[in-house]
Amino acid sequence: MSDDADINDALQEWKSEMQAEHAEAIETPDPEADHRIEGVTQVNYRMTFAYDEETAELERTGTEQVEELSDPELLSCSCGVRGMTRAEARSHIEAAGE
Repeated sequence: MSDDADINDALQEWKSEMQAEHAEAIETPDPEADHRIEGVTQVNYRMTFAYDEETAELERTGTEQVEELSDPELLSCSCGVRGMTRAEARSHIEAAGE
């Protein structure tokens, strides 16, 4: 059981270090870097197909957007800082402007 506790302790220590590095990268951006906030999102579509007996292939016959475009939950900066909330991204871009 001691090995499990050691592994868990090491994991928690690593997690704390990564969170501290992330917070520092947000609050002290590289002044030489380009800072542009960006995010990636996905819109889902329902697609219909018809079977073509001559070619034995499915051919797309239609598409329907099933949800609206929404803002991503996590944002990134072009300088390399990833996984920021909106508040963190705002803080990062404000610090980059100082």
